[in-house]
Amino acid sequence: MDEEYGVAEEFGSEFSEERFAELARFLFARTDPLLLERPVAGGAGRAVQALNDVVRVLLGQARAFREWDNEPALAGAWDALCVIAGQWRHDPDFLEVWELD
Repeated sequence: MDEEYGVAEEFGSEFSEERFAELARFLFARTDPLLLERPVAGGAGRAVQALNDVVRVLLGQARAFREWDNEPALAGAWDALCVIAGQWRHDPDFLEVWELD
């Protein structure tokens, strides 16, 4: 195995569908209960819905980027989700792997 192959293999596992799904479950576990507590006051409800929508869009983009072998874009989607998750970095369920450098 050459070095380039090893890097590509490592990149693929870092941004696997399972890791994205795990991160998304963490985020949805925090936003879904707020969405179910209708009515959420004014702008706060729209903000939580927008956050939930952004996570769904980023997951969809990640699937497409993975299919197209677009590693830089896939990394960007991962970073965006990690930035969102970072708001809960003190939560006991927050994983260290989601902490951006």
